[in-house]
Amino acid sequence: MNHKKNSSTPRIYIDRDCNWFQDGMPILHKRTYLYNNKLLQQDEQGRFFIDEGRGKVYVQVEDAPFIIKDIEKQNENIYITLNDESTEVLSYENLFINEHNIPYTKVRNGMFNARFSRPAYYRLAELLVNKGNKYFLLAGDKEYFIKQIKD
Repeated sequence: MNHKKNSSTPRIYIDRDCNWFQDGMPILHKRTYLYNNKLLQQDEQGRFFIDEGRGKVYVQVEDAPFIIKDIEKQNENIYITLNDESTEVLSYENLFINEHNIPYTKVRNGMFNARFSRPAYYRLAELLVNKGNKYFLLAGDKEYFIKQIKD
């Protein structure tokens, strides 16, 4: 995908794979990438932005601003590792599958959507059961219904 700057291109852009671009150039410096992820916020209108203290810079997001790179089941909890190297407990209530059968969940206290990477999706699929076209996640002795969302 070409990210050259033109009059309609946002200053900062996050592509489908959670790669960040500024003025059409990829942000490759790891600490800058991680810092931007840490600063990411969302306003009341659902627009993404970062603010380093000098004002908001809006960020265009192609899909979800975070991607789940890995999951690890420990007892009844499933821990997810995000592209910003943070780890958190998967919220079963916030897990959903879109119309293309791609799983997502809410992260950072429910503030952002995160898409499961293919490897994380395969690991998650090992914990799912299908009952009459409905999917459930098995965690301990409980089953959690996974919502299917149509765009």
